[in-house]
Amino acid sequence: MELKKLEVPTSSITEVKRSPMEVFEQAKQAGTAVYVFNREKVAGVMLTQNQYETLLQELDALRSETKDFSSTPQEHFVDTGLEELYQRLQNSLMTASSISAKTLDERMVSNGFITRKTGFGGVTDMINELRQSGKIVYQLRQKSNDQNIVAEIMGKQDKSEHLSDHLIVDKIYIK
Repeated sequence: MELKKLEVPTSSITEVKRSPMEVFEQAKQAGTAVYVFNREKVAGVMLTQNQYETLLQELDALRSETKDFSSTPQEHFVDTGLEELYQRLQNSLMTASSISAKTLDERMVSNGFITRKTGFGGVTDMINELRQSGKIVYQLRQKSNDQNIVAEIMGKQDKSEHLSDHLIVDKIYIK
């Protein structure tokens, strides 16, 4: 079995205990977070304070963009009652970050959509749909004003070798 190399810096719990400042320096030098492993599993991620604050600012900026629905094309909303659903989806699905297809499906189901998984944990169809159309389409369980509501999760497959069942969410539309 071939070992897969992460494209981000890594460290171990032992190294963090021995010298946490070296791990912070590693994050600073790489300009990204450092994955911390404990017994071959990711236990957490370390960032510098500046990296963390930058992420918070970017997250706040993204959230403020989504609150202004006047800049969102109106064809993506069937009625104003869907704005709350849209906001919930925005809060539960971080754009521009990797998420497993299974986790995406679980979050969509928890927001009232019909599952897209097939069989036991089957996310292959979801990933294939994403590759072919650039989106995964979900249908809301309940109709709104006698109309079917769909959410389009626009994105792309995460190309990392170890994350073949992951995708990166770009945008969310509700129709």
